[in-house]
Amino acid sequence: MNEKILQLLNGDDHHYPHTLEKQFPRVLEKILQLWDSPSIDPYFHELMMDTRDGNRQGFPMEVASEILRLSLIHAKQRNSTDKDVWGSISEKNRQAVEHLGFKYSPQGFMQASEAGNTRAIQIFLTSGVSIDTRDERNWTPLMISSFNGKEAVAFLLIQSGARIDAKDNNGYSPIHWAAFNGYSNVVSLLIRNGADPNALSNFGWTPLMQAATRGHILASAQLLAGGANVNAISSDHWTALHKAAANGHTDLVRLLLSKGADPSVEFKDGETALTLAIKGMHEEISNMLSKS
Repeated sequence: MNEKILQLLNGDDHHYPHTLEKQFPRVLEKILQLWDSPSIDPYFHELMMDTRDGNRQGFPMEVASEILRLSLIHAKQRNSTDKDVWGSISEKNRQAVEHLGFKYSPQGFMQASEAGNTRAIQIFLTSGVSIDTRDERNWTPLMISSFNGKEAVAFLLIQSGARIDAKDNNGYSPIHWAAFNGYSNVVSLLIRNGADPNALSNFGWTPLMQAATRGHILASAQLLAGGANVNAISSDHWTALHKAAANGHTDLVRLLLSKGADPSVEFKDGETALTLAIKGMHEEISNMLSKS
């Protein structure tokens, strides 16, 4: 490993740019040559922006994230004193963001996260904005990208240091929202990067309950494979099996039972998954549960 890079990373070899060094050694060498010069910012801008009228193929996502991480380290070193990052952006970066269709503002940052625009996210981050900026719902960009299934943006944000366990006003985290909308690829990404598959909202809801409510079988399977507790009980006495049975999600009920879901757990007034399925007139689920 390059000693200068390790120094820049404060000895954190976990974030060493192995892929960049292997696939694009000249790019990494030039970054190191320009590090303390006025030319480094334009070079980072050139690397992360399409400066060839849309004809540039671009870097693989892992390489792009490593370049972004280096640019963030440089920006942090350069801007060691507090400043108004929203009011002091370079004109080049402002124009680049606006060219992509977003305002350089907290709202624009959130909109870029929702749209899945990785180029815009890169510009916002290298301009020094807080990666965990909050909107009026107390959502972070990672929550927004997870809710909307924008895996590439979620990946960039995670690799750049976004809080994977951040919670909104109701205690829901990015993995809750990815599960709620059934984005199994984002659920998997979050788990691989340390998200808790048993994270609890303020109401005691887990990501598995979120996925089960809406019948998202792939997201549920990812959560279970990642260690989700199939028999967790919410503050209002729901289990994932209760939700799946009550809402008629047959295949999901089958999956939960195969993973050890307990059909005898009682909901309010002594109701079970079976009685909830009968009440909802879900015959196939009722038959399945009556044999469990």
